[in-house]
Amino acid sequence: MIKASYEELLERIAKLSGLSKEEVEKRVEAKRARLSGLISKEGAIQVVAAELGIKFENIKLKIADLLAGMKRVNVIGKIIKMFPIKQFERNGKTHKIVSFLLADDSDIIRVVLWDTNHIALVENGKIKEGVTVEITNANVRGSETTKELHLTSYSNIELSNVVLENVKEKQEVKQTQIAKLNANDRAKIRAVVVHVFDPFYFSICPECKKRVDSVCDVHNAALHRVLLSLIVDDGTANIRVLCFTRPTLELFNINADTPEQESKQVMALRNKTTDEIKAELLGKEFIFEGRVRKNTQLNVLEFVANKITAVDPSQLVEELAKM
Repeated sequence: MIKASYEELLERIAKLSGLSKEEVEKRVEAKRARLSGLISKEGAIQVVAAELGIKFENIKLKIADLLAGMKRVNVIGKIIKMFPIKQFERNGKTHKIVSFLLADDSDIIRVVLWDTNHIALVENGKIKEGVTVEITNANVRGSETTKELHLTSYSNIELSNVVLENVKEKQEVKQTQIAKLNANDRAKIRAVVVHVFDPFYFSICPECKKRVDSVCDVHNAALHRVLLSLIVDDGTANIRVLCFTRPTLELFNINADTPEQESKQVMALRNKTTDEIKAELLGKEFIFEGRVRKNTQLNVLEFVANKITAVDPSQLVEELAKM
């Protein structure tokens, strides 16, 4: 089953069929009406796709058009980053796995190779960083925000003579709703701060990176750091956001280019009371970019922010005007 939102499926099917989104939606609603509403919109739109003769297998797709759950997909892309081959033990046997980032002009996706024949192509240098490859019969795994392309023994990867121009150089993090987040997702959420916890201040040695009380006994130095936790809400759900030093400073629109500058700004922030910090942040809307992790002790998801941007009010007005 394809793991995609109705809006994503609608966009892909309209694009592949040549129909407008409105026409596809009419067919979806007609299908649901004939089935007395006993089928979801997501299910109905996949039935409509089948009736239009659209099969995601054996079609060369752009990376941005790949949806989690797709089977036997074909793509062409350029390898922009190759990761080292890893070994792991399973059932007493040693196995290998290798992955790389594949890019075209639409997006970037992580590709995972499990088959020994495919891994051999990497080991002998045929498949390497910088080459363009054509992949066939691969499966898309993961979720809406963390998609990966996995090759099995039935898949194929070979060098391609296709010249790709303007390939993406940086993997884009897609904005999603809090209610749709899953553990290990890399995502971007837009939400309002509804609760602020007391900040936790600590110090580390810039050389050995260990926690220190005041300064490191060996290097006689210390950098001041902070961890600020928030609860944010986007209307679909709420989640705890963990902000370490740089993201915390971004909440207050404080710029710091070096660790030493960050340390000074943390000391300045420490002069603020928790009430003052709450007064500055509560009710404000931000875009949080980072990763989702599972807090196993509390059995809840948490969002670890690595970049925070304040929402521009003028941009919000423009977006509302388009609605």
